[in-house]
Amino acid sequence: MKTIYQLIIAGLVLIGMAACENETKVCDQTLRADVHVEFRRDSLNFVWDTTFRAVTTLALDKDTLLNNVRTNNVYFNLDPVNDTCRFMLRIDSLVGKDTLTFRYTRTPMFISPGCGFGTTFMLDTVIATRHLIDSVIITQKSVVNSNDTHLQLFFYTE
Repeated sequence: MKTIYQLIIAGLVLIGMAACENETKVCDQTLRADVHVEFRRDSLNFVWDTTFRAVTTLALDKDTLLNNVRTNNVYFNLDPVNDTCRFMLRIDSLVGKDTLTFRYTRTPMFISPGCGFGTTFMLDTVIATRHLIDSVIITQKSVVNSNDTHLQLFFYTE
């Protein structure tokens, strides 16, 4: 009789361990969703992608994100603790720089027991200085993943 109880208890322990297996896996998902920004120019209602020779981005009061990189788009990581953040964008280092201010709402999102919580964002407003940037269009307000284009920056034509 004692061995039957031991087998039952051992079976329950094994079932319990198998049921918890998924909860102890290492997180294999990204917890960040960055704002994807594409560069554009508009001349006589003809819009085209714009690639700049040397793009530098800097999160104000933080580290440099890009430094003199040839690109036609950038990614900005929003602050998961505050509802606003600011970035400096310098194009072709001698030409000038602009500041972008993002205002958004944050929503914590449970991903899994192994990953914990991530944050999704809803863009409310993007304010840009007008040194090189002509206009800003929010194309996707919801920032859930970095694959979507969230913002288009239009630059003055030469």
